[in-house]
Amino acid sequence: MTMRSSIHFACAAIAGLLLAACNSTAIRVGGAPEASIKNCVAAAARELRVPPGSIVADRGTTPRDGVYTINLKVGPQGRSAVCTTDENSAVLGVVYKRPE
Repeated sequence: MTMRSSIHFACAAIAGLLLAACNSTAIRVGGAPEASIKNCVAAAARELRVPPGSIVADRGTTPRDGVYTINLKVGPQGRSAVCTTDENSAVLGVVYKRPE
C-alpha cells in the first residue's frame, strides 16, 4: 500500500466514523429518548399544523418524575414550543410558548 492510498484509506475511515456518530441513535436532547423526540416532532406537526421538516428539537430536561420536556423550534421564524412525554415516549402535550 502506498503512502497516498494509506492517507485516502485513513480519511475514508475517519469520515465513516464521523458519519456514524452524526447518525447515532444515542444522541439525545436533554436526556430524552430518541422515540420521545420523534413522537414530539410528529405530534407538533399535527397539532401546530406545520410540516415535520420545519420542527427542530432544541433542548430538553428530564425531571425526577419521568416526564421529559423537549423544547422545539417551529417554522422559519423559530417560534418556541414545548412538548412533554412520559417514560414510555407517549406525548402528553404540545403547546406554543408565550413570547417573552
